[in-house]
Amino acid sequence: MLDRDIFTWNAIISAHIKSDNHDHSELLFNTAPYKDSVTYNSMLSGYANGAGYETKAINLFKQMHSVRHEARVDEFSLTRMCNLTAKLGNLWYGKQLYSFMVKTGNDISGFAVSALVDMYSKSGCFDEAYNVFNGCSYGSIDMVSKNAVVAACCREGKVDMATEIFSNQAELNDVVSWNTMIVGYA
Repeated sequence: MLDRDIFTWNAIISAHIKSDNHDHSELLFNTAPYKDSVTYNSMLSGYANGAGYETKAINLFKQMHSVRHEARVDEFSLTRMCNLTAKLGNLWYGKQLYSFMVKTGNDISGFAVSALVDMYSKSGCFDEAYNVFNGCSYGSIDMVSKNAVVAACCREGKVDMATEIFSNQAELNDVVSWNTMIVGYA
């Protein structure tokens, strides 16, 4: 692998992950001379999405947190871990993740809020999901986070609450919003 820079390594690792060749992508990851957040997040995403690789995703996230150079935990890492936590139904880990997000200021973006709402609601903790959304400042609510909380309300059978949220900031409603409400009423 002569004359390959970090972009080439990332592309090759990502291609192997997309083809579900986790063993080879892991080998490449471990031998890559340089790793950045993209390298780590590619592996993290591959592990989190792959069946049977969830523990490796958690361990890699812990490793990312301890790495002291360019590869640091970012918004993508955190939202991926929220999704994994919801998949595993591990509420304790989800609460630890949320605490980390608050501590590091990574809990305010729309994608972070929607991932947290989704994680809590799929873990059976609707109140926590709603509190995350409700704690957002007015300007940080976006279409994605609004759709996540509307879907959580509908899953919980709280259609009146979903309708109220849906009606507020109507400019943030899209096809997903409308479809979610239709399913909520069905």
